[in-house]
Amino acid sequence: MLLVCFMVSVSRVASAQVDPRGAVRTIPTAHFRVHFRADSGAMAEAMARRAAGLAERAYTQLAREFAPPAGTIDLLLADNVDFSNGFAQIFPTNRIVVYAVPPVEAIELRAYADWMQLVITHELTHIFHLDRARGIWALGRAIFGRNPALFPNALTPSWVKEGLAIQYESKFTGMGRVYAAESQAAGRAAAVADLIPPISQWSAATSRFPRGGTAYAYGALLMTQARRVGGDSGMRRFVDATASYPIPFLLNRAATIGFGQSFSSMLTDVTTSLQRQAAVAKDSASNGVWRLLSQRGWYAEAPRWLGSDSVIWAASNGRDVAGVYVADASSGEPVPVRTASHPITPRRLAPSRIAPSRIARRNSLAANVPAGGDSMVFAQVELPDPYRVYSDLYMGRGTHERRLTTNARLSEPDVRGDGAIVAVQLHAESTRLVRVSAAGVVTPFALLPTASTWAEPRWSRQGDRLAAIQFLPTGEQRVVVLDTMGALQEIVTGGASVFASPSFTPDGQRLVWASDRSRRMQIETARLAAPNAWPDTLHWRTSQSDVRVAARFRTGAYEPSVSPDGSRIVALLYAVDGYHVAVAPFDTTGPLVEGLNIAERRDLPPRDASSNDVVVPQSAASHEFQALPQLRPSYWLPIVGQGRLDHATFGIASSGADILGRHAWAADVEVNPALHEWDGALGYQYAGFGVPVLNLSASQAWDATFGVTDARQTVLGTIGRRRRFVTASATFSRPRIRTAWAGTIGARYELRDFSATADSLLGAPSALLRRGTRYPELFVGGSFSTLRRSATAIAYEEGVTLSNTTSYRWREDVPSNGSWRSVLTGRVYVPLDLPGFSRHVLSLRTSAGWTDTRTATAFDVGGVSGVASSLLPGVSVGDPARAFPVRGVASGVQRGLRALSASAEYRLPLTMFRKAPSPVALFFDRVSLTLFSDAGRAWCPAPFAAQEASLGLCERPGTRDGWMASTGVELVLDAAVQYDIPYRVRFGAGVPFVTPVGVSRRGAVYISLGSYY
Repeated sequence: MLLVCFMVSVSRVASAQVDPRGAVRTIPTAHFRVHFRADSGAMAEAMARRAAGLAERAYTQLAREFAPPAGTIDLLLADNVDFSNGFAQIFPTNRIVVYAVPPVEAIELRAYADWMQLVITHELTHIFHLDRARGIWALGRAIFGRNPALFPNALTPSWVKEGLAIQYESKFTGMGRVYAAESQAAGRAAAVADLIPPISQWSAATSRFPRGGTAYAYGALLMTQARRVGGDSGMRRFVDATASYPIPFLLNRAATIGFGQSFSSMLTDVTTSLQRQAAVAKDSASNGVWRLLSQRGWYAEAPRWLGSDSVIWAASNGRDVAGVYVADASSGEPVPVRTASHPITPRRLAPSRIAPSRIARRNSLAANVPAGGDSMVFAQVELPDPYRVYSDLYMGRGTHERRLTTNARLSEPDVRGDGAIVAVQLHAESTRLVRVSAAGVVTPFALLPTASTWAEPRWSRQGDRLAAIQFLPTGEQRVVVLDTMGALQEIVTGGASVFASPSFTPDGQRLVWASDRSRRMQIETARLAAPNAWPDTLHWRTSQSDVRVAARFRTGAYEPSVSPDGSRIVALLYAVDGYHVAVAPFDTTGPLVEGLNIAERRDLPPRDASSNDVVVPQSAASHEFQALPQLRPSYWLPIVGQGRLDHATFGIASSGADILGRHAWAADVEVNPALHEWDGALGYQYAGFGVPVLNLSASQAWDATFGVTDARQTVLGTIGRRRRFVTASATFSRPRIRTAWAGTIGARYELRDFSATADSLLGAPSALLRRGTRYPELFVGGSFSTLRRSATAIAYEEGVTLSNTTSYRWREDVPSNGSWRSVLTGRVYVPLDLPGFSRHVLSLRTSAGWTDTRTATAFDVGGVSGVASSLLPGVSVGDPARAFPVRGVASGVQRGLRALSASAEYRLPLTMFRKAPSPVALFFDRVSLTLFSDAGRAWCPAPFAAQEASLGLCERPGTRDGWMASTGVELVLDAAVQYDIPYRVRFGAGVPFVTPVGVSRRGAVYISLGSYY
C-alpha cells in the first residue's frame, strides 16, 4: 500500500514548469549545484552566487537540527513566471526550484527580509525532512536506491510537511509566516464561525476555501504549537520517528514521542487560543459597522470606487472563473458586531439584497482602474509559450479587451485623471515603479531609489503625488509618498510588519493603508504633510501619535479605498469562506495604532541567532550545465508479472530526468525464463527546443500465442508473436489562459516476427511467418480547447474542445495496401446556475471514427471510459479512456470499420464534506451525481461486411449489428489517497434500452476512476 500511494504521488507534476531552453551554467559548492540562466547576464550570475551562499548557510543551520540528506542538491533559479514560488523534489534526486520574483502581490508571503533566503530555507527544510529514512526504510534504500516507495516522511500529509518548513523559514530568517498575522487568518476566521476543521480535513486536495492553503494555514498553527511544546529537539525526534515506523501514518504516536503530546491534544490548545482571540476581538471603529456588498467569498481583490454609489472589484468566488463585479454601495447586509454568534457565512447573506453584477472575465485577480468613460485598465497574466507566465496591462471596455503591453511583466496599475499609468515592473529579486504610456511604452521613474522593492503605487486625486509600499533589505516595510519623478517626499509609517494597499483620501490630505502590526490586518490612516511644507530633506514621520485605526474587522481587513465624498471606506473582510467586499464609515478619530513589530512578538518561538550572519557569495568558477549527473539511474524497481503462456516474468525498471526537464528517460526489462523471452521498453524525451518536444521510444513484447492444429484438430504446436516498435514524434503546443491548442506528428515502425515450438510450423523460407512483417506508420494529432472551470466545479463547466488523431499504416512489402484511420471527438459544456456548492453542468460528447477496408484493426464500441491507474507494474485499476464507450454493455461488444458514439450527462453537486470520517491516509472531499445517456454503433460498409466479418473486423450481418443506447446514474466521490493526492471514484449503473440482436440488456454495475470525459 505504501508503494501504491507513493508511486501515485511522484507522478504529480509541479505547479509550474521551468524553461528548458537556452544556455544554463552551474556553480558548484560543498553541498549544491546552483544552476542559472547564462543568457540573463551578469546580474543572473550575481544572484546565483548569492543564492549559493544562502543555500550553504541554510544547510549549515538545518544540519544542526536534522540529519543531513544524501548526495548533492541541485538548486535551479528560475525567472520565467510572474509569481513567487518554489518547490522541492526528492525523486529521482534531491533538487529545489526557486522562482525569483519577490512576493509583492502575495500578502501571505510579505513578511520577509530576503525572499531568496526565505524560499531557499523553506524548500531545503523539505529536503532535510523528506530525505530522512531509518530502520527498514534505510535498508530498502540501501538495496533499491532512491526508490520512490522508500521515503517514509513523504507519506506524511502536506500540513506536516508545510507546517514544519514554515517553522524553519521563520527561525532562520527572523521573519516568515510564523510571525506574519496572515498565517493565522484562516484559523481565526474558523474560530469566529465555530468551524475549525478536524485534522483529517486539512488536505491539500480539499475543495473548501482556502483549498491548498488549508495545509499551510493549519499546518503552521499546529506545528508552531508543537515547536513551542517540544522545542527544536522535539522536531528532530518527530522527524526521526516518522522516518523509522514501518507504518508512518501513525502521526499521534510520533508526535507524542517527539513533543510529549499528541497532535489531537495540541489542536485542542490551538483551538482554545483561537477562540479566545475571537472572543476579545473588536470589529469596526467606534461609529458604524460593515455592510457586505459581495454575495460570495473565496478570493476577491482590489475594490475601487466607480463613483459615490458603486464599487468594482475582481473576484474568483468559487462558482465562476475570475471576473469583474460591480455592486451598489448602498446595498448590503450589515455584519453584526458580535463575533462567534454571527459569523459571515454564505447561508447568512440575503441574495435578493446583495446582487453584484458580473461584467467581464479576467485571467487574474487584480485592480480594475477607471480610465475615463467606461474603460478600465487592469493587469492579467498570459502564457507567451508553454514555459512562461507573464503579467501585462490591458484596456477593457465591457467584455472587450485591448492589450497595452506585451511581455513587459507589469502588475498593480493605477491611472491618473489625465490617463497617465503607473505600474509595478517585476524582475528577479526586485521590482520597480514605471510609467506606461497609452501606446505601451514603459519608462522607469527617474529619481526612484533603486535599492528597494516596490509595490502598490496609487496616484493622489490631484495627480501630484504617489503613495507606494517600499520594501527595504532589512525587512522593514514603509508606507511612503513620492513626487511625480519618483523622489521620496514623506515616510508616513513603517516597521518590521506587513503594510499594504496605501491610497489617498479624495482631498489628498490623508493616507489610508492596511497593516498587520496588531496581529491581524487592520486599516490605518494618518494626515500627510502639505506638499508645500516639505523640507529640502526627506520628511521622516518620527512619531506614530497621529497614526490611527480607521477600521478593523475581527479576522482581518484588507485593501481599503475611500469613497469620492470621503465618508465611507470599502475593503475586503476575511471570513471562513473567503474574502468579502464590504463598506463602512470612514473614521479618522479612531484609536491610536498599537502592536509590536514582528521581531518583538515574544509569544512565538525564538529566532536563530545565525539568521543575522553575513552571507558570503560563493566564488567557485561556473561551468556549463551538465545533465548527466542527474540522469544517472538513482533507483531500481523490481517487476513481477505474467508473460506469454501464463509464465511468470521478472524484471526491473528505472527512470531519470534533469532539473530543467530538458532530458528525461525511462526503461524497463522483463524476462520470461521458461520461454527464454524478454520484453522491454526504452523512452527518451528532449525538451531543449521548448517547442516542439521530441520523443523517441523503442519496445519489444511477446504478446500473443497461436495454436496450430491439423485437419483432425490435432495440436501440432504453438506459434508466438513478437512485436517491436520504434517511434519518433514531435509535439507542438500553444497554451493560453482562455484557449489552447496542441498537435503531434510522428512516425512508427513495427517489426513482427514469430517463434514456433516446431520450426516446420513457420513454413518454407519464403513463408510470411518465417520472414516476418514490417509496418511503417505516420500519424498526426491535434486538439483545440476553450474549457474552463471554477474553483469548486465538479467538472469542466464551460467551453468546447475538439481533438483528432489520424494515421496511415502500410505493410512494407505491399506499400499499395496502406490503410487510413481517423478519430474525431468533440465536447461541449454548459453551466447551469442552480443551487449547490457549485454550478450544475450539462455536457455533450460525440466521437466519430473512420478507417478503410484495408485496415488490420477495427473500432471497438461499448464499455466504460475512465482513467487506468497503475498500482504496480502490470497491475492497473480503473478503465482506460475509450473513444466509443457505451455504459451498461460490455467493452468491445461491437466492432466495425466505422464508429459513432455520443453521450449526454447532467452533473449536479450533492454535498461537500466538512467532518467526514477519514480512514488512515484517506480524505473524503465531496460527492456529486451524474445522470447519463450513451449511444453508439460500429459497422462496416455493406459490400465488405461479410468479408471483413470472417477476419473479425466486422459483425456478421444480422448479429450485433445496429445501434446501442443506454441510460444510468453515477455517484461520484472526490477523495484523496495519501491524504493529499486527488482521486475521482465513480460508482455507476447503466441499463441498455436499445440493443441489436446478440447484445444483452441486463445492464452493468461498475466502479471506475477519473472523469468519464
